[in-house]
Amino acid sequence: MEVFLVPAGETRYELYCELSESDQPQRPGVAGRIRRRVWEVLAAEQAERRDRRAARRSDASARPDGWMARVRSGFVRAMAEWVAEQRLLWRLRQQDAAVLVYPDDLDGDRALSTARGTLQRDSDHHRLWMVIDGLAVLVFGPLFFFVPGPNLISWYFVAKVAGHWLAFRGARRGVSGVEWSTRASEALAAVRQVRAMPPGDRRPRLLALSKELHLEQLATFVERTAPDTS
Repeated sequence: MEVFLVPAGETRYELYCELSESDQPQRPGVAGRIRRRVWEVLAAEQAERRDRRAARRSDASARPDGWMARVRSGFVRAMAEWVAEQRLLWRLRQQDAAVLVYPDDLDGDRALSTARGTLQRDSDHHRLWMVIDGLAVLVFGPLFFFVPGPNLISWYFVAKVAGHWLAFRGARRGVSGVEWSTRASEALAAVRQVRAMPPGDRRPRLLALSKELHLEQLATFVERTAPDTS
Protein backbone atom coordinates (compact mmCIF):
# COMPACT_ATOMS: atom_id res chain seq x y z
CA MET A 1 0.00 0.00 0.00
CA GLU A 2 1.31 3.44 -0.97
CA VAL A 3 0.45 6.51 1.10
CA PHE A 4 1.28 9.94 -0.31
CA LEU A 5 2.37 12.91 1.80
CA VAL A 6 0.80 15.69 -0.25
CA PRO A 7 1.77 19.35 0.24
CA ALA A 8 -1.28 21.38 1.23
CA GLY A 9 0.63 24.59 1.94
CA GLU A 10 4.15 25.80 2.59
CA THR A 11 4.53 23.69 5.76
CA ARG A 12 1.26 21.72 5.85
CA TYR A 13 0.76 18.21 4.52
CA GLU A 14 -2.13 15.78 4.06
CA LEU A 15 -2.00 12.00 3.73
CA TYR A 16 -3.64 10.57 0.63
CA CYS A 17 -4.07 7.24 -1.12
CA GLU A 18 -6.09 5.66 -3.88
CA LEU A 19 -6.89 1.97 -3.62
CA SER A 20 -6.59 -0.15 -6.74
CA GLU A 21 -8.62 -3.29 -7.32
CA SER A 22 -5.71 -5.43 -6.10
CA ASP A 23 -5.71 -3.48 -2.82
CA GLN A 24 -9.32 -4.34 -2.10
CA PRO A 25 -10.03 -7.29 0.23
CA GLN A 26 -11.74 -10.25 -1.40
CA ARG A 27 -14.27 -10.38 1.43
CA PRO A 28 -15.31 -6.89 2.57
CA GLY A 29 -15.02 -6.29 6.29
CA VAL A 30 -16.97 -3.89 8.48
CA ALA A 31 -15.65 -0.85 6.61
CA GLY A 32 -16.67 -2.32 3.27
CA ARG A 33 -20.14 -3.16 4.53
CA ILE A 34 -20.62 0.36 5.91
CA ARG A 35 -19.46 1.87 2.62
CA ARG A 36 -21.74 -0.40 0.59
CA ARG A 37 -24.72 0.35 2.84
CA VAL A 38 -24.13 4.10 2.53
CA TRP A 39 -24.17 3.91 -1.27
CA GLU A 40 -27.34 1.79 -1.16
CA VAL A 41 -29.08 4.34 1.06
CA LEU A 42 -27.84 7.20 -1.13
CA ALA A 43 -29.16 5.49 -4.27
CA ALA A 44 -32.53 4.88 -2.62
CA GLU A 45 -32.75 8.50 -1.50
CA GLN A 46 -31.91 9.76 -5.00
CA ALA A 47 -34.53 7.45 -6.53
CA GLU A 48 -37.12 8.72 -4.05
CA ARG A 49 -36.30 12.33 -4.95
CA ARG A 50 -36.65 11.56 -8.67
CA ASP A 51 -40.07 10.03 -7.98
CA ARG A 52 -41.16 13.10 -6.03
CA ARG A 53 -40.00 15.44 -8.83
CA ALA A 54 -41.87 13.35 -11.39
CA ALA A 55 -45.00 13.48 -9.23
CA ARG A 56 -44.75 17.26 -8.92
CA ARG A 57 -44.42 17.64 -12.69
CA SER A 58 -47.59 15.61 -13.20
CA ASP A 59 -49.47 17.44 -10.43
CA ALA A 60 -49.08 21.21 -10.50
CA SER A 61 -50.71 21.50 -7.07
CA ALA A 62 -48.18 19.19 -5.40
CA ARG A 63 -46.14 20.79 -2.64
CA PRO A 64 -42.33 20.99 -2.89
CA ASP A 65 -40.17 18.82 -0.67
CA GLY A 66 -40.59 19.61 3.01
CA TRP A 67 -37.79 20.53 5.38
CA MET A 68 -37.53 16.96 6.67
CA ALA A 69 -36.92 15.58 3.15
CA ARG A 70 -34.25 18.20 2.54
CA VAL A 71 -32.55 17.44 5.87
CA ARG A 72 -32.57 13.71 5.15
CA SER A 73 -31.12 14.26 1.68
CA GLY A 74 -28.41 16.52 3.07
CA PHE A 75 -27.45 13.96 5.71
CA VAL A 76 -27.19 11.19 3.14
CA ARG A 77 -24.94 13.25 0.86
CA ALA A 78 -22.75 14.27 3.80
CA MET A 79 -22.51 10.65 4.90
CA ALA A 80 -21.43 9.49 1.45
CA GLU A 81 -18.73 12.16 1.26
CA TRP A 82 -17.50 11.37 4.77
CA VAL A 83 -17.24 7.65 4.06
CA ALA A 84 -15.20 8.34 0.92
CA GLU A 85 -12.73 10.37 2.99
CA GLN A 86 -12.06 7.52 5.45
CA ARG A 87 -10.66 4.94 3.03
CA LEU A 88 -7.01 5.58 4.00
CA LEU A 89 -7.44 5.10 7.75
CA TRP A 90 -9.87 2.21 7.35
CA ARG A 91 -7.40 0.42 5.07
CA LEU A 92 -4.48 0.99 7.44
CA ARG A 93 -6.18 -1.26 10.00
CA GLN A 94 -5.24 -4.27 7.87
CA GLN A 95 -1.70 -3.25 6.93
CA ASP A 96 1.56 -4.58 8.34
CA ALA A 97 3.73 -2.52 5.98
CA ALA A 98 3.24 0.53 3.79
CA VAL A 99 5.28 2.91 1.62
CA LEU A 100 5.24 6.62 2.38
CA VAL A 101 5.81 8.61 -0.81
CA TYR A 102 6.97 12.12 0.07
CA PRO A 103 8.17 15.29 -1.75
CA ASP A 104 11.84 15.04 -2.57
CA ASP A 105 12.50 18.53 -1.17
CA LEU A 106 11.73 17.12 2.28
CA ASP A 107 14.03 14.98 4.43
CA GLY A 108 12.88 11.37 4.67
CA ASP A 109 12.98 11.23 8.48
CA ARG A 110 11.05 14.47 8.72
CA ALA A 111 8.50 13.17 6.22
CA LEU A 112 7.93 10.03 8.30
CA SER A 113 7.69 12.09 11.49
CA THR A 114 5.15 14.38 9.80
CA ALA A 115 3.07 11.42 8.65
CA ARG A 116 3.04 9.86 12.12
CA GLY A 117 2.13 13.20 13.65
CA THR A 118 -0.79 13.52 11.24
CA LEU A 119 -1.97 10.02 12.09
CA GLN A 120 -1.74 10.75 15.81
CA ARG A 121 -3.92 13.84 15.36
CA ASP A 122 -6.36 11.73 13.34
CA SER A 123 -6.45 9.19 16.17
CA ASP A 124 -7.28 11.88 18.74
CA HIS A 125 -9.86 13.45 16.41
CA HIS A 126 -11.75 10.24 15.72
CA ARG A 127 -11.69 9.16 19.37
CA LEU A 128 -13.35 12.46 20.35
CA TRP A 129 -15.96 12.38 17.60
CA MET A 130 -16.78 8.75 18.29
CA VAL A 131 -18.05 9.91 21.68
CA ILE A 132 -19.86 12.97 20.31
CA ASP A 133 -21.65 11.03 17.56
CA GLY A 134 -22.48 8.29 20.06
CA LEU A 135 -24.34 10.88 22.13
CA ALA A 136 -26.10 12.06 18.96
CA VAL A 137 -27.38 8.51 18.39
CA LEU A 138 -28.94 8.54 21.86
CA VAL A 139 -30.64 11.87 21.11
CA PHE A 140 -31.80 11.44 17.51
CA GLY A 141 -32.80 7.78 17.77
CA PRO A 142 -35.79 8.39 20.07
CA LEU A 143 -36.46 11.88 18.63
CA PHE A 144 -37.12 10.61 15.09
CA PHE A 145 -38.57 7.23 16.04
CA PHE A 146 -42.08 8.17 14.89
CA VAL A 147 -41.03 9.95 11.67
CA PRO A 148 -42.31 8.00 8.62
CA GLY A 149 -39.69 6.16 6.57
CA PRO A 150 -36.23 5.03 7.58
CA ASN A 151 -34.61 7.03 10.36
CA LEU A 152 -31.75 8.23 8.14
CA ILE A 153 -30.55 10.88 10.57
CA SER A 154 -30.15 8.38 13.40
CA TRP A 155 -28.59 5.87 11.00
CA TYR A 156 -26.16 8.57 9.85
CA PHE A 157 -24.81 8.96 13.35
CA VAL A 158 -24.69 5.19 13.93
CA ALA A 159 -22.60 4.83 10.77
CA LYS A 160 -20.34 7.67 11.87
CA VAL A 161 -19.73 6.09 15.28
CA ALA A 162 -18.69 2.86 13.56
CA GLY A 163 -16.63 4.79 11.01
CA HIS A 164 -14.84 6.81 13.68
CA TRP A 165 -14.00 3.60 15.53
CA LEU A 166 -12.50 2.04 12.40
CA ALA A 167 -10.62 5.26 11.54
CA PHE A 168 -9.28 5.50 15.11
CA ARG A 169 -7.97 1.95 14.90
CA GLY A 170 -6.39 2.62 11.50
CA ALA A 171 -4.72 5.83 12.65
CA ARG A 172 -3.40 4.20 15.81
CA ARG A 173 -2.01 1.29 13.80
CA GLY A 174 -0.41 3.71 11.36
CA VAL A 175 1.42 5.39 14.23
CA SER A 176 2.86 2.31 15.91
CA GLY A 177 1.83 -0.90 14.12
CA VAL A 178 2.75 -0.34 10.47
CA GLU A 179 6.32 -0.84 9.27
CA TRP A 180 6.95 2.16 7.03
CA SER A 181 9.39 2.45 4.16
CA THR A 182 9.87 5.73 2.29
CA ARG A 183 10.32 6.90 -1.30
CA ALA A 184 11.04 10.44 -2.46
CA SER A 185 8.99 11.88 -5.34
CA GLU A 186 9.89 14.84 -7.52
CA ALA A 187 6.28 15.07 -8.74
CA LEU A 188 4.97 15.54 -5.20
CA ALA A 189 7.45 18.37 -4.63
CA ALA A 190 6.07 19.98 -7.79
CA VAL A 191 2.58 19.98 -6.24
CA ARG A 192 3.84 22.57 -3.76
CA GLN A 193 5.10 24.76 -6.60
CA VAL A 194 1.72 24.62 -8.37
CA ARG A 195 0.25 26.84 -5.64
CA ALA A 196 2.13 29.85 -7.05
CA MET A 197 0.93 29.34 -10.61
CA PRO A 198 -1.78 31.51 -12.25
CA PRO A 199 -5.27 30.00 -11.87
CA GLY A 200 -5.55 29.24 -15.59
CA ASP A 201 -2.38 27.13 -15.56
CA ARG A 202 -2.87 25.47 -12.19
CA ARG A 203 -5.53 22.87 -12.98
CA PRO A 204 -3.84 21.49 -16.14
CA ARG A 205 -0.55 21.16 -14.24
CA LEU A 206 -2.26 19.35 -11.37
CA LEU A 207 -3.89 16.96 -13.83
CA ALA A 208 -0.51 16.28 -15.42
CA LEU A 209 1.04 15.53 -12.02
CA SER A 210 -1.92 13.28 -11.16
CA LYS A 211 -1.26 11.28 -14.33
CA GLU A 212 2.46 11.06 -13.57
CA LEU A 213 1.75 9.74 -10.06
CA HIS A 214 -1.05 7.43 -11.31
CA LEU A 215 -3.52 9.11 -8.95
CA GLU A 216 -6.77 9.89 -10.75
CA GLN A 217 -8.31 12.09 -8.05
CA LEU A 218 -5.19 13.88 -6.80
CA ALA A 219 -6.01 17.22 -8.48
CA THR A 220 -9.44 17.33 -6.83
CA PHE A 221 -7.92 16.35 -3.48
CA VAL A 222 -5.29 19.11 -3.65
CA GLU A 223 -7.85 21.76 -4.55
CA ARG A 224 -10.16 20.65 -1.75
CA THR A 225 -7.50 20.53 0.96
CA ALA A 226 -5.72 23.71 -0.13
CA PRO A 227 -8.47 26.27 -0.84
CA ASP A 228 -5.97 29.11 -0.81
CA THR A 229 -4.67 27.83 -4.19
CA SER A 230 -7.87 28.87 -5.97
